[in-house]
Amino acid sequence: MLNVPREPWPIEYAAEHAELNRDREQDRIPFAYRSPQIQHRSYLVGWIRTRAEKFMFCTSTVHLAIYILDIFMDNFNIELDRLHLVALVCLQVASKYEERDVRIPKASQFNSVVNNRYQLAEFRDLEVMLLSFLGWKLNLPTAAHFAEYYSLFAVSKKDWCQTEFLSYETFWQEAQRAVKDYLDLALLDICMMQFLPSIVACACVLLARQQLRLIKWTEELQIITKYQCEDLTLCANVILSRSSNRGIERKRKNADSPDLGYVTAGSTTSTPEGITSKRRIIVCTEDSNL
Repeated sequence: MLNVPREPWPIEYAAEHAELNRDREQDRIPFAYRSPQIQHRSYLVGWIRTRAEKFMFCTSTVHLAIYILDIFMDNFNIELDRLHLVALVCLQVASKYEERDVRIPKASQFNSVVNNRYQLAEFRDLEVMLLSFLGWKLNLPTAAHFAEYYSLFAVSKKDWCQTEFLSYETFWQEAQRAVKDYLDLALLDICMMQFLPSIVACACVLLARQQLRLIKWTEELQIITKYQCEDLTLCANVILSRSSNRGIERKRKNADSPDLGYVTAGSTTSTPEGITSKRRIIVCTEDSNL
């Protein structure tokens, strides 16, 4: 789980920022579940998260990178041996938007995690292509962005009085950890794309409260989020179903990880079956304007 904190918005601006994100999430690029490489998404999500931890990126950077990856893969046909490049560029672009300048690695540093397999010019060209596809707009709210604000109100001192926690600080921190755990689960499932990010974030807060054996939703949360409990039930159930399947998927992890041509020390390059050199590296779908 990613534990890298990011400096929060000042509380006086956080509510306004959350409202602005609620408007922005209505303009998300439609998602059609049509990526030819969608079966590799689970592997790529884990791969991105591992590299993000190495660079000490915040949770919002990871969520934005994976959202960009999902949208890009949904609109382009990408050769298997370029999936790592696409994943790295998505992470690079997200870090430029979410991280402070001193924490943003250079393209050469991103390339080093795949043993300098790609040309640096490929990073630049793909970054321009990706940004052009997004209309040069990176203010794309994710569940992590909403959770930064909504999790501040996940529990209250009134809730604490109903528990056996010795201190409110410990109780509050446990609630924050639970929200982050459910955010991690939500990130794993492509089906979460059917829900608005604000709903996903609120569903994670609801599940965290349920885990702490509290009343699922309060009047205060309803006022702050503008969602009622029934608005979140379906999303929460999808996240819970992911949780119940997680143990089974861990057992299949090694078997399901595809060979994407990633070269490690001492290994040899292999061409994935069914991929020919005559195909373009990245081919636009019929719906793309690029």
